[in-house]
Amino acid sequence: MLWLTLEFPALGREAVTADAKIAVIASHGSHRWLIAPLAVDTGKSLAAGTSLADARARLPDLLLLPRQPEAEQEALQALAHRVYRFGSPVVAETIGPLEPYAVPRWRVSVEIGASLSLFGGVEPLREAVLQALLENDSSARHGIAPSRSAAALLAFVGDTEPCLQVSALRHRLSALPLASLPLPAKLLRGLQGVGLQQLGALFSLPRATLLQRFGRPLSDELDRLLAQRAEPFTAIEPPPVFAARYELHGQIENIETLLFPLKRMTQRFAAYLSARAVTCTQCLLELHHDEGAATRIPLQLLSPGREAERWFEILRERLYRAPPDRAVRELYLRADDFLPLTGSQAALFETHRLSRERQAMLEKLMARYGAGGLWQPALGADHRPEQAWRAGPVATEKMLDRTAGASPLPASRARRPLWLLPQPRPIANPAPDDLPERIETGWWDGAPARRDYHRVRLGGRSAWVYRDLDSNRWHLQGLWE
Repeated sequence: MLWLTLEFPALGREAVTADAKIAVIASHGSHRWLIAPLAVDTGKSLAAGTSLADARARLPDLLLLPRQPEAEQEALQALAHRVYRFGSPVVAETIGPLEPYAVPRWRVSVEIGASLSLFGGVEPLREAVLQALLENDSSARHGIAPSRSAAALLAFVGDTEPCLQVSALRHRLSALPLASLPLPAKLLRGLQGVGLQQLGALFSLPRATLLQRFGRPLSDELDRLLAQRAEPFTAIEPPPVFAARYELHGQIENIETLLFPLKRMTQRFAAYLSARAVTCTQCLLELHHDEGAATRIPLQLLSPGREAERWFEILRERLYRAPPDRAVRELYLRADDFLPLTGSQAALFETHRLSRERQAMLEKLMARYGAGGLWQPALGADHRPEQAWRAGPVATEKMLDRTAGASPLPASRARRPLWLLPQPRPIANPAPDDLPERIETGWWDGAPARRDYHRVRLGGRSAWVYRDLDSNRWHLQGLWE
């Protein structure tokens, strides 16, 4: 096996805010400390684990947010879904602090050994994974090794050089400091107390001595590092229904403040769709308030999609068009109706389908003005030109699919111009040079029409005219150019 492990040192902050200058803190009794690195200014930062007192000594006006373990888990699941397409199994883990005031470790591991030939080797696959994380605005360290523990250790210390063979593990890990192992502080002090500072020194000790002095857990940890013992794990399986919740800090009335959590939620949605290899045309956003029923905002795309930016744009336009009438306490995004990703969807924007640019524009306009605010011409079942069209809904991909194999229009309709005058205009008798198209209809609704239509040249333009058979007068009704 070959594992690629991603460590997310700033996930504790990224799960709740996009501002790298806001501190996220954990609490234990009267003690509080940073759980993610904090950017202070150019060339300086506060490390994770810094006490709140020390942080405030450097930054008296420090902005604080409490840790949200549930949001961290949702963010970690979304990151696991994002790398799901690069290999299997995928494992998402939160390594809890082994000491009261330590910082958790968040990591996602994916087995990539079976995917190397598909991506063209380790380097192209690694670049694809890192690009996916960059699109998600996630900072990460990564490591590659034959065991998940070794890959996590390389990621933790920032060693990005892949270790591809089990036989090379002992040599690659020997120079790493003992303190980089996820061991309790008491055990680390005991090991360092007998002069052990690097993993190589630990590897060289007789295993029986280690078992006698430090117990089975340390021996098992070394075996897992060296891929000599199985590493149990629970693989990620995307659930059949997508649901994401985001609890806000206080009551939010400003739409701009809601955009960050909405962007994160749409990124999670896109990662979920990618992991399941499905697409979606509709979802539901609920805005929860302290009092009263939730505000429900159904969302609809013109065609199946799974791009985060596409969903985010629709959400933003809908909120600007119809902002909530009360302060928002919590966001909830849900989707349960999915479509398999098929070969026809890979050619989504060919020939009869909407172009990407036009589709995106239509979706934004529909979100801004409402589904009833847009229409497009559609055929009507009537021979009278002024009655032969109607205002119809904007075409979706399903509508286009239904009409793609439809029979062509009758020849008489195929010759009609798209440009009709609002009202037919009387004209002098023209000199038509084609056979007439006769229409006799409408006697049942009080607007009978008995006409002979011709295509003629008027003032250098191609015009569509008719002679009223009852009055024998000529009228201009349409133009081709």
